[in-house]
Amino acid sequence: MNPTYLGFGVIPYAVIIWRDGDEAKSKTICYDELEVQVALAMNADPKGFYHQYEPKVYYTAQEQELIA
Repeated sequence: MNPTYLGFGVIPYAVIIWRDGDEAKSKTICYDELEVQVALAMNADPKGFYHQYEPKVYYTAQEQELIA
């Protein structure tokens, strides 16, 4: 899978697709693990907008820098 660049050459850390059954309802783009955890916490909140949807998290391939 080739990385997709979203503006200014930044590769997202993960993409969360919020699903209602088989239908995708929304998408959240996260740039680090903290953003993933915050988005999933919104799903756990019974009063939150995303509580009614099932999250599917897709982690992108992150290139690691080698230090010589």
